[in-house]
Amino acid sequence: MGTTISRTINDKEIRLSILPNPSHLETVNPVVMGHVKAVEDFKQNRNKTLGVLIHGDAAVAGQGVVYECLQMGYLPHYQSNGIIHIIANNQIGFTTTPA
Repeated sequence: MGTTISRTINDKEIRLSILPNPSHLETVNPVVMGHVKAVEDFKQNRNKTLGVLIHGDAAVAGQGVVYECLQMGYLPHYQSNGIIHIIANNQIGFTTTPA
């Protein structure tokens, strides 16, 4: 489930949206990228929107969608002004014990 809140700080409105991520398989990555791009295009201002993605549990090395999204970020019609990728626990990637 996602949510959106707005706050006014120093007479400037700041809107924070947390998009729904229904699984641990990094499915939210292209959704966040599309959301950031849509907001930038709608507002016709590419300097006031920022996306933040947090990758964990070996997602950068193990999930193909992360690599594909990083590569799509360089294509002209998919490019947004900026998305910060935070990588945490990229070495933990096993969900079962080795047998």
